[in-house]
Amino acid sequence: MLKQKAKNFYHKHMDNPVLKGMLAGYRRYSRKGKRLRVVLICQMPQLWNKQESVYLQMLRDPQFECTILTVPDESIAKEHQKESLAFFDRLEGRVIQAQKADGSWASLEELRPDYVFYQRPYDHYLPECYRSGTVAAYARICYIPYCYACTVPVEASCYHQAFFTNVYLFFAENAYARDLVYHREEALYGAGRKKALYLGYPALDQILSARSVKSMFWEKEEDAGIFKMLWCPRWTTDKNLGSSNFFEYKDALPGLVQSKEDWSMVFRPHPMMFDNFVKTGEMTAREAESYLRQYQAQAGLYYDKEADYYATLWRSDILIADLTTVMIEYLVTRKPIIYCVADIEYNAFMKGILSGCYCVETWEELRQTIAMLSAGEDPLKEQREAAEDLLLKGKEHAAEAIVRELKKDFYYK
Repeated sequence: MLKQKAKNFYHKHMDNPVLKGMLAGYRRYSRKGKRLRVVLICQMPQLWNKQESVYLQMLRDPQFECTILTVPDESIAKEHQKESLAFFDRLEGRVIQAQKADGSWASLEELRPDYVFYQRPYDHYLPECYRSGTVAAYARICYIPYCYACTVPVEASCYHQAFFTNVYLFFAENAYARDLVYHREEALYGAGRKKALYLGYPALDQILSARSVKSMFWEKEEDAGIFKMLWCPRWTTDKNLGSSNFFEYKDALPGLVQSKEDWSMVFRPHPMMFDNFVKTGEMTAREAESYLRQYQAQAGLYYDKEADYYATLWRSDILIADLTTVMIEYLVTRKPIIYCVADIEYNAFMKGILSGCYCVETWEELRQTIAMLSAGEDPLKEQREAAEDLLLKGKEHAAEAIVRELKKDFYYK
C-alpha cells in the first residue's frame, strides 16, 4: 500500500525539476559501485550477430554482470532445437539453459536483472514466465531489432504493439523505426518514461569487423578468379510478408551456375524456410532433403546454415535476394544487390535502399542482370554507395553507444 502511494506521488510530480534532481542524486548515491545486471533471452543462433557486439562490450566492462538465458525455439523442428541451444552454450560468459531436466523453467526473476534484452518481439514463442509483460514487472525491457522492417505490412509484425507496450529501451535500427515507435506512445516517450533511440545498428559494426575474418566458403587460391554469388530466398510465399521466390528459381539458379566453369554460389535460405514449407505442405521433408543434396554433391554449389554469415558477405561478388535484412547488411560491402521483387507496399526507408538495387521480376531479367554484373558492368554503383553512406555515416560504433546509454540510464536517470 505504502509502495503504491509512493509510486502515485512520483508519477504525479515527476516533472517537478526539484524532485527530479533529488531523485537523480539519490540514484547516483544508491547505485554507486553496483553492477548492472543484464540478461539476454536467446533462442536463435542466426540472430545472435544482432546482439553479439553489445554483449561483448558489456562482458568486458567491470560495471556489468551479464547472463545469457537460452530458451528452446518452438518455431523450428524439435531436432534443430538442441543445435541452437548448443550454439549458445559454447559462448563466452555465463549461459543458463532455461528449461530444466524435469521440464520446469528456471526463474528469471531470481537473477534480479535490471535490464532484459529480447531477440524477437514475439512473446508467443516464449513460455509465460519469460514473456515481456511478465518480465516488465521487475526489470526494464530492452530491444535491438533482429531485422529491418522494409514494408508497411511487416511493420505491424516487427513493431508489434503488444510487445512494445512493455519495452522501456528501444534501440532502433534506423531513424524511421525510432520515429514510428516514438509517435505511437508519444506521451510516454516525451515524458521520459520510455526511450526510443537511434544510436546505430550493432549488426553493421559486426559486418565491418568481419572483413578480414575467414569464411567457410571461397578461401582457396583457386577461388580468386571465380564469380561468386550469394542467394538468400525468403521463408514464406505469403504475399503480405514479402513472398519468397524460391520455387521460381530453385532449379534455374543452380543450373545456371553449373553451366559455367568459373561460377559458384552459396545458398543461404532463411532459417525457417524449409520447416515452414513442410508445415504449409508446399514441400515434404523428403523433398527438402533431396533438394539440399545437390549442394553437397555438385562442385561450385554450397549450402550455408551457419549462424555467422558476415565473412561470406565479403567473399561473395553479388547478392541475389528476396525481401530480407541481408540486403541492407550487404550494402556495407558496397557490392551489387539483385532484388527479386515482391508485390508489396514498401516503406520510405526501403524505397531509398531499392534505389541502389537491381530489381528483377522474371527469370529472364534475373539471368540477364547476373550476366551483366559478371561482365563487370555496374551502372547503379554510385546510388548504392550513397545508400550505404546514409546507413553508416556517423553510426559506426553502435555497440559502444548502446552500452554508454545503459550506464547513463542506470546510474544517472
